[in-house]
Amino acid sequence: MRIVDCHVHMTGPTDTAEALAQMDALGVERILLISETERVSLQKTRENLLAARKVFDGAPDRIGGLAWLNPTIPGIAGLAEEAVTELGFTGIKIIPDHWYAYEERLEPFWERLHALKARVLFHTGILYGYDDGSRFCRPLWLEKLLHYPNIRFAMAHISWPWCEEALAVMGRMRAAAGYDKTRWQSYIDTTRGTPPHIRKAALANALEFCGVERVMFGTDGCLPGRLAGQKWHIETDLDILDELGYTQAHKQRYFAGTADELFPPRS
Repeated sequence: MRIVDCHVHMTGPTDTAEALAQMDALGVERILLISETERVSLQKTRENLLAARKVFDGAPDRIGGLAWLNPTIPGIAGLAEEAVTELGFTGIKIIPDHWYAYEERLEPFWERLHALKARVLFHTGILYGYDDGSRFCRPLWLEKLLHYPNIRFAMAHISWPWCEEALAVMGRMRAAAGYDKTRWQSYIDTTRGTPPHIRKAALANALEFCGVERVMFGTDGCLPGRLAGQKWHIETDLDILDELGYTQAHKQRYFAGTADELFPPRS
């Protein structure tokens, strides 16, 4: 079965060949690699994007790039455009870092992403870092993106502990699209997050409410050197999907098809 991990962080200098070797050893066909975080500097953000580009340019069919951007950095909208139109990134990664998505000051940034028909992976849910930042990461605040229907976005970690709120946002976006799947903006990234005692229920609820076409697998792994946990994540989620009675086709969609749809591979 084809496996795509939609959520892998770059945390330092990374070699494409070594990344592919780890992926091959774990049976992972493709990853979405998130560039290193930068909270304040436009120049440093661009340097981080160029470093990530070196990795995914070495295997564009197997490593996709997500450009980690802070929308409050002056000039960041232009860098977002450069990332997706010139540098080869398939999407953007955003953590609401002490700002709310609905703030008026961010509207020019969302307008630029709307014009670009950008694909975005948002951190949602509890945030183990960035000071006291979790309150900015509730999925409800992403309702603002109704005004920018060309933006397609995923809510990472099933928004734990706000898993049901994430599903409510999914339902709101589905209704806003007139129940037209081609216009529905939102997806769920099931990267943990969710602790073992609620994992099965959270995953089952997301799959039942949204459909497997809107739910995708991820691990929060890191490069260089920290992909080994993928094996446990894959096996655990496979067991859950088996217990829930999902077919091989459903599992293939969950483990690869949804991520490939939202963040398509480059040839």
